Amino acid sequence: MSLALVSSESSDPTQKTTVAPSAETPTERPNPTVLAEKNRQEEQVLKKRFIGMVLGLVFAHVYVALALAYSYMDDHNHLHTCWLPLLGAFICGMIFVFHVSIS
Repeated sequence: MSLALVSSESSDPTQKTTVAPSAETPTERPNPTVLAEKNRQEEQVLKKRFIGMVLGLVFAHVYVALALAYSYMDDHNHLHTCWLPLLGAFICGMIFVFHVSIS
């Protein structure tokens, strides 16, 4: 039993293959008005994220201050803390971290 190699390419070494010259397309310059509009939209998104970061950080501090203001010591030297402002501080802190991470 013998195996024969079958190929669609010619095995003639004198035959040359020619490569078609690639048609070079000139690079198109981006439209300045389109770039300006895209820049404006990206700046608006960045401004909203920055506002979200600042508000999240400020309100987290406000809620921590409220939690401290509503905390008190009783007659047995036990500290009683209002947990609702601490929950608000945690949520605002997460809002801050979210806006920092997507920027």
